[in-house]
Amino acid sequence: MNDNGSSSDSQFAIIPDRESIETVQRDIRFFPTENTSPQLLSPDQIEAWNRDGYLGPLDVLDANESASLREYFDALLAETMAAGKDSYSISSAHLKHARVWDLLQHSKLVSYVSDLLGENVIGWGSHFFCKMPGDGKRVDWHQDASYWPLTPTKAVTVWLAIDDADLDNGGMEVFTGSHEHGLIDFDMTDSDSGNVLDQV
Repeated sequence: MNDNGSSSDSQFAIIPDRESIETVQRDIRFFPTENTSPQLLSPDQIEAWNRDGYLGPLDVLDANESASLREYFDALLAETMAAGKDSYSISSAHLKHARVWDLLQHSKLVSYVSDLLGENVIGWGSHFFCKMPGDGKRVDWHQDASYWPLTPTKAVTVWLAIDDADLDNGGMEVFTGSHEHGLIDFDMTDSDSGNVLDQV
C-alpha cells in the first residue's frame, strides 16, 4: 500500500471491462433484507430499505473524522492530479492506501452494511468520486450492479460524503423503487459525451 509500502497502481486489477463482465451469467436482482435483530438500523429503516431500494442519510463519521478524511483526500487528489490523472481516477483506493482500507473497516459503516447483508461482508471496491466545480462532467442515470462482476448481486453501495451535499452542488439522486426491476436496459455512451460513466 502506498501509505505504508511501495506498491504501484499497476499491481492492482481494475474492475473488469464490459466484455469480461458479459462473459459471466449474472443473477441481477434485489435481495430483500430479513433481519429481526439489527445492530444499528431500526426495523422501520430495514422496511424502508426493502421498499425504496436505498437508505439514508445515516451518520458514520463525526465532524472531526470528516475533516481529517477531507484533508487526507485533498492531499491524495493533489498527488493524483500532479501525476496527470483526473479527479475520478482514484479507484480501488483501499488496495493502494492504508487510510482507505481502514475506512472500509469503520465499525459503524460495517455494522450498517451487516444489518442489510448479514454478518459476513466484504468491502471489495472503493472509489473517491470527486466532481470538481465547473468540470463539465455529469453522472447519468445508471445501476451500479450493471458494472459489478458479481453474481448474485446481493450487495450495497455505500455513498459516504466528506463534503456537504445538496441540490446546489450536485448531490446524488436515486430513483425510488427502481431496485424492483432487475437489470434495466441501458445505452453505452462515448468518452466525449461528458458522462463520467459509460452507461445511461
